[in-house]
Amino acid sequence: MNDKPDKVNIKVSWKMCMRVAITVFVVFLCMRYWGFLEEFAQLLLGGTLAIVAGLIIAYVLNIPLRFFERKLPGPTGDGTRNRALSILLTLVCAVGVILFVGILVVPNLVGAIITLAQAAPGAIAAVTDNAFLSQFIPAPLVAQIQSIDWDSVINSAASWLQSGVVSSLPQVASVFGQIGAWFMGVLLSMWFLGEKDGLSAGVHTLIATYLGKGADAKFSRIIATADGCFRGYFKGAAMESVIFGGLVMIACTLAGMPEALMLGALVGVMSLIPMMGALIGAILGAIIILATSWQRALIFLVLFFVIQQIEANVFYPNVVGKQVGLTGMWPLIGITLGVAVFGFPGAFVGVPLTATIFRVVEADLEKRGVGEAAKQAEKAQE
Repeated sequence: MNDKPDKVNIKVSWKMCMRVAITVFVVFLCMRYWGFLEEFAQLLLGGTLAIVAGLIIAYVLNIPLRFFERKLPGPTGDGTRNRALSILLTLVCAVGVILFVGILVVPNLVGAIITLAQAAPGAIAAVTDNAFLSQFIPAPLVAQIQSIDWDSVINSAASWLQSGVVSSLPQVASVFGQIGAWFMGVLLSMWFLGEKDGLSAGVHTLIATYLGKGADAKFSRIIATADGCFRGYFKGAAMESVIFGGLVMIACTLAGMPEALMLGALVGVMSLIPMMGALIGAILGAIIILATSWQRALIFLVLFFVIQQIEANVFYPNVVGKQVGLTGMWPLIGITLGVAVFGFPGAFVGVPLTATIFRVVEADLEKRGVGEAAKQAEKAQE
């Protein structure tokens, strides 16, 4: 009996040596000139920003577009003959939502800020002249506040809010350099939506030709999983936003709050921003109410926190959680990781991206038979 391990014969050829040498050289160049490569990548991404923006806008608009294509199937039954009409209806809905929020919320918010700025000198004077309250404020701070020329501050703020915003748009555009790219992205998104079937077929043809049909099938499964997670998350977030805003509107109406519809729209739209969006909307709503009554502003904040608890524990798990298949703390973990990796945009893609990874890994484990064994072990422990 031979106990010696079998020898592994590795054939070393000049071709293999050249591949290893080239790989080592390329890795060395990447490490040595990483700064230059990073700048080049940023330049390349900046040049393709319009295309990326168009793809993002097209994907978001494709969610309501599918609804209209199902309602207007056309002679072929797949919506392609009525796609122009479906795209038009989708744009009308998107513009309608933007105008509804802009006309309803922005003027009230600007007016409230101006009103609060005008009332600030009197409120500060009442606090500083009060013997009981003034003893809790440091004397240097009181002197600095009293030295402020409030009339000049108010006039400057009001002038900027009324006319300075428009006049400063060119500077904003030149500083960020992205407004034009996103505008071009809107135009490109219309083309992407109109030609989405042909573009999808072209991508599958390229993958199947150069990487093989197996790679194309795997790519199709991953894309289908990601599409289901992202589409479900966006639909769930939109439904949750409508529910949240509706509950705020109903509560404000019952409590006799001014502009209940506007407050509901503000909180509902801001709740689309994960984690802190709803709170920011509540603070802005409180500022609007504070221009008329601090008691009502306090009542509004109390109502908001009560509704937020109901929404977070009842509606969010059943609306958004079921759409993406994540429960417990996983949505929060997804948002945290998304922000850490992608910055602010990661807050919007963290949850569906985490859900996509979960489903892909779960499907692969089931394919290998590991997932089924784990489920049987769980049942045996129960």
